[in-house]
Amino acid sequence: MAITTVTVTDLTLNTESADLNAGAFGTLGTLIATGADGFNVDCSNYGDRKLLFIFTDQGAAGDDVTITAGNRPPSQRADLGTTVITMDASDTRAVAFENGQFLGRGLGWSVGNHEQNISGTSAGNATYLLVLATPRDL
Repeated sequence: MAITTVTVTDLTLNTESADLNAGAFGTLGTLIATGADGFNVDCSNYGDRKLLFIFTDQGAAGDDVTITAGNRPPSQRADLGTTVITMDASDTRAVAFENGQFLGRGLGWSVGNHEQNISGTSAGNATYLLVLATPRDL
């Protein structure tokens, strides 16, 4: 399995970020290399911050993204289930998730890993993911 690890980009209040394009215009963040194998976002240092997930489709057809319901005990809102983000070709979509619904062990979890991941899969191999953390001051 080629699970893609996506790191969180911290934003600082009243300060511009670095260039967020990974390469060519529209390649924001990290390419989810193998969509079916999925991605993990380590949220262990962001419990008190809002996270913004930005998905960009670079394929000829839309690749829907599925965010997995959390399996982290007690994962209070996991009963709300998974969430699917519908992506058309060349779409960019931004979503702010409630951690309580999605925090879990993540994909490819093994003993010794923490339970503070948000994970999911993409229907194709042409989706980029950028995760931004708002400053604590907000």
